[in-house]
Amino acid sequence: MARLSALMLLFILSALPGTTAPVESPGGPPNICSYPISQTVRIPVAIRRAGDADQGGDTDAALLWVTSGAKDELPEGPSSFDVLEDGSFVIADPLRDRLAIFDSNAKFLQEWKLGFAADSVSITANELILVEEASTGTLHVLDRSGRLQPDAYTVLPQRGEASVLTPKNGIVARKGRDGQNRAPIEVRFDRPGQALLSLESLATDAAGNSFIALESTVEGKASPDVNVDKVVRRYDSEGLLVGETSTLPLDYFVTPVDELRVHRGSVYQLQTTKSEVRINIWKTNEGCPHP
Repeated sequence: MARLSALMLLFILSALPGTTAPVESPGGPPNICSYPISQTVRIPVAIRRAGDADQGGDTDAALLWVTSGAKDELPEGPSSFDVLEDGSFVIADPLRDRLAIFDSNAKFLQEWKLGFAADSVSITANELILVEEASTGTLHVLDRSGRLQPDAYTVLPQRGEASVLTPKNGIVARKGRDGQNRAPIEVRFDRPGQALLSLESLATDAAGNSFIALESTVEGKASPDVNVDKVVRRYDSEGLLVGETSTLPLDYFVTPVDELRVHRGSVYQLQTTKSEVRINIWKTNEGCPHP
């Protein structure tokens, strides 16, 4: 009789609201959204030998250039990118000393000749394009039409400092839209068998949502640069974890200077392979397809 009563009590408790145990996503915190890749934009590349010059009108402007590398030389190619307000992409094409602009469906729109190899490109809130020169580190400013603005003064956007405290947690500073410091975000990393390697603050949007990239590896591994996993998490304005992307593909043929951008709640990744440039997109604003 006592055994029957215990079973009945267990059944009643399990049926009550709020008594269901949280379901933990594989390798991640409980009750958060898992965002899959929503879209991949594919842009073709042309393999060139190191030292080849742009042939001007004899070369297809819609192709981005990549070198195959050599024994003592790493492959080179598109190094950075950012997203304009209309969703089109500005991609640094350093082997051709230019920025190439493609729409959101990979259609080539135009090119902006720079006269130097760009190392990094980023877009400000008022759509000025900031381009860092690879050989000197000089910061150049372009307007929305690609014209250099020699008298414009601006600086690269500052991101919050991020620190790994232990293999299982870290902290990320953040600022509000008014530039004032806000309470930092405590990052807890509960993936079994994995150790946190690095944190990077990517962006904080107008609503106060913060996007943070996390790198991890097998716990206790002697070579932390091997078998690295990477995700991007979204935290709300109160610093509470909302969700994270699926694991980012990290099989780069050309390692980018700027790998990730955030625009209107979507996370964008620049991934260059031997045959194409892929821009992988995770749309974190479109509900929660995988709770």
